[in-house]
Amino acid sequence: MRKETTDEVLKTHHSSHLSLYFFGALVGIITGIVVVAYRVSLSLAQKYREMFYEYVRNTLFDAQTIFVLAVLILIISVFLGYVIVKYPMVKGSGIPQVKGVLIRQMDFSWARELGAKFVGGVVAIGSGMSLGREGPSVQLGAEVGTGVFKIFKRSEYDKKYLISCGASAGLAAAFGAPLAGVVFAVEELHKFMSPLLITCVLISSVCAEFISKYFFGFSPSFNIHVDTTYQLKYYVLIIIFALIMTIIGKLFEEALLKGQKLYGKIKINPIFKPIVIVTITVLMGIFFIDVTGGGHSLAEKVIHESYTYKTLIILFVLKFLFTAACYSSGTPGGIFLPILVLGAISGKIYGMFVINLIPDVTSGYEVYFIVLGMAALLTAVVKSPITSTILMLEMTGSFSHFFPLVTICMVTFLMTEVVKMRPIYDTLLENMLPKGLIESGDDEKKVTIKIPVGLDSMIDGKKVKEITWPEKCLIIGIDRGDREIIPHGETKILAGDLLIFLMNERTATIIKPLLIQMGEA
Repeated sequence: MRKETTDEVLKTHHSSHLSLYFFGALVGIITGIVVVAYRVSLSLAQKYREMFYEYVRNTLFDAQTIFVLAVLILIISVFLGYVIVKYPMVKGSGIPQVKGVLIRQMDFSWARELGAKFVGGVVAIGSGMSLGREGPSVQLGAEVGTGVFKIFKRSEYDKKYLISCGASAGLAAAFGAPLAGVVFAVEELHKFMSPLLITCVLISSVCAEFISKYFFGFSPSFNIHVDTTYQLKYYVLIIIFALIMTIIGKLFEEALLKGQKLYGKIKINPIFKPIVIVTITVLMGIFFIDVTGGGHSLAEKVIHESYTYKTLIILFVLKFLFTAACYSSGTPGGIFLPILVLGAISGKIYGMFVINLIPDVTSGYEVYFIVLGMAALLTAVVKSPITSTILMLEMTGSFSHFFPLVTICMVTFLMTEVVKMRPIYDTLLENMLPKGLIESGDDEKKVTIKIPVGLDSMIDGKKVKEITWPEKCLIIGIDRGDREIIPHGETKILAGDLLIFLMNERTATIIKPLLIQMGEA
């Protein structure tokens, strides 16, 4: 890409955003097509996986079957090992990588990684690993955004917006939840809100959802019907349930992080290392097929069918441990959907217990607790309460449980703050990055970056001249509501401001995380 002068960068920053809206729509359409193809591939893989494991169960002790299983385990393991080693950016869900790119500590090789993530995810999840489609869909969309940025030679100013457009469109198409995709970009990826960001990701998410609805129809992801109203006198049960889900969320987070450490200690050639988790996956497919895959069908069963406490507890423990093991291996796949399944099982158990304990609580409350469990556990692990609330509303297609949802997500979030839980994706990103900041980029190319100012942060309420700014960066503007202020030394910075800095690309890779910390700390 050609060098940009300072004047060109400033001119681009102040120019019309109409072209950015157009390319955001283009990213949404392409992402929708890619994610639809990904979902169709996973559905076909699930169909043939169930047929295959049924055949294996019926011929388990045949020498031919054992030989075929051994060969398949080896082929899948070597393929996944090769993908992980060759393209390390496609490991896991992909959401930490997207956050890393947005803070300029990572970068995508979009064409190769898009293909590797797509095929690797289909193989990993299709073989039965307890991983979800949402994380890979987010990364696939972000890769598409990077591709559009590079193919059309857009300015560096547009890059973060196009990547964000792709990420939000990926989540929207994966779950049929366009508003959740928008909120996810704001709450999880950027942690600040601007009119331009909101408009871009909304356009992209709606375009992706149009593509998704064309292929999959308008039915919500979960077929849930609530025929009773949650009474205010039972809201204390929600607070108790929020505490339980916070504990489960903390345990799940610890299991993921410790699982990664244990998996890293396995002394096997990295290309052959996935043989451990692939073998476990095959065994689970033979003996406990309900806990394999993302778990959407298991969640539907939990919602609509009757289970004993014993069966539900066994399903929960197996899904919990299996998900932690699969994600720890680094194979391409996410944890959103497995988290929702674990939350649904927890809600089912809690609902059954409450109904048996309190005679006045009717059976209709069981469905409430299943929905609340999904939202609460997602909030506990990801720490994105608004995303969790909106996602469950869109996935269930009903607002009848809106206030209980908001309540449990907020209470759960407050409890995670008390026990000092961190968002899992932030922790995973820190573990991926080398110690110390990455210095990369061009000394001549000028870029602008935007930094939000948090309430009571170290720069909130101070004048520009009173702050010791990092070297080699220039503050050129402050977005305050619908106004843009040209700052000078006496300009007072307020919470909610969006600070605009100009610097060269190499400096941005080092300084942006430091500026973000100044705006948050």
